[in-house]
Amino acid sequence: MLARIACDPPSPALAAALAARGLLALAPLAEAVDAVMLSSLAAPRAIVAQVRETGWTGPLMLLVDRPDRVIEALDAGADEAVCADAAPAEIAARLAARLRSVAGRVTIGDLSLDRIARTAVRGGRSLHLRPREYALLAYLARHAGRPVPRAELLRAIWRLGFDPGTNVVQVHVARLRAELDPPGAAPMLRTDRGLGYRLSPA
Repeated sequence: MLARIACDPPSPALAAALAARGLLALAPLAEAVDAVMLSSLAAPRAIVAQVRETGWTGPLMLLVDRPDRVIEALDAGADEAVCADAAPAEIAARLAARLRSVAGRVTIGDLSLDRIARTAVRGGRSLHLRPREYALLAYLARHAGRPVPRAELLRAIWRLGFDPGTNVVQVHVARLRAELDPPGAAPMLRTDRGLGYRLSPA
């Protein structure tokens, strides 16, 4: 399993344990991560609220300073919690297990993608997407929160290392947007002029 973990504060021993399981420790709340791991002396409820307010809906693991705060962290909405003085190998194993349980699903706001079944649901409504539209949505979801340039989409989705001089990207984005953001729904797919297309929670 290969996954990118936003980890704060960094710990060489923990980073090594994560790496042994194919988990790459990155700077806190880095873009395009698969999970967030935080260690803090602050109240778990405040930490969970702070992270969720950023729009992060993926796996969140807290490293707490006392055993009684494990329960507090889980009740506050953390997906996993463990004492920070636990063995790095145990912490890494717990996070890897959590990631395995969500490996096939991506959730951004009220949008959920099943990467195995290649289906997408927003707000309980199934999206009817053509294969290329689904691939486009899945790629934008993997890079949610940042604008993805047109040239990058041409390479990733159409396997083109050059600009074909057509509006193929715009056409597929328009079709995807019509299905993803119907009239009356808060928009998730945005165009950042001069930068690219960005998928963000509504």
